[in-house]
Amino acid sequence: MKLSQVAAQIYTVRDYLSDADAFAKSIRRLREIGYPAVELIPSDKISDKEIAAICRGEGMAVAAAHVPGKTLLAEPKAIVEKLQTVGAKIGAYAFPGGVDLGSADQVNRLADQLQNAAAVLAGSNLILAYHNHAMEFSRLDGELVYEILHKRAPSLSFEFDTYWGQVGGVSPERWIQKLGSHLVSLHMKDYGVPSKHDDAPFMAEIGYGNLDFPVLISEAEKVGCQCFVVEQDFTPGNPFDSLEKSFRYVKEKLVEA
Repeated sequence: MKLSQVAAQIYTVRDYLSDADAFAKSIRRLREIGYPAVELIPSDKISDKEIAAICRGEGMAVAAAHVPGKTLLAEPKAIVEKLQTVGAKIGAYAFPGGVDLGSADQVNRLADQLQNAAAVLAGSNLILAYHNHAMEFSRLDGELVYEILHKRAPSLSFEFDTYWGQVGGVSPERWIQKLGSHLVSLHMKDYGVPSKHDDAPFMAEIGYGNLDFPVLISEAEKVGCQCFVVEQDFTPGNPFDSLEKSFRYVKEKLVEA
């Protein structure tokens, strides 16, 4: 993995993105930590043009962007325009809002809509990637929902989230291998185990949980993964401190010398 392939998911610092000035300060701080790129989230407070201008001004690349799911499924051409405006090659479908993953009809319909959207984006040399949580590893008629999406939408790429894969009870290493060339982005979140029996697992900084990231990164590189995104939905303190802690480990232990 090269340093140029590493990005910070700005959802981690979502509480520091209230307006254009706050967004600029946050991007500047991430750049100072050392991140060369970010992955965006939808914003109803800052325009895409403003976001693009701020990132350019701070020397921050936009590696990918999570996009509004309903807009993507209903009007994928609008997402093409959005990605072109912010300068991202990868658009990620972040969450299957409103979809009952226990319904075969709804899962199949989602897969067909994602296939159509992926084809529209591909027509403009853009990539649509599905970002998972744990629920996609539930079973529907004996088959993993994730497997159904993978098979029924052949043009769809994937942004595999390591933490949620682990929570979902599957092997992140095996799924990285199985996705193969369809894996375009890896969401790097570590899996922390509590010291007390009744406490829940938690998201940890990279290198401070139990996931074997050297192996996961090696397998992702073998299949041509393009982007490695650091994200931590919840942090024990200031999220910038956690992103910096993760970045130090990534740079020292995972990035090619």
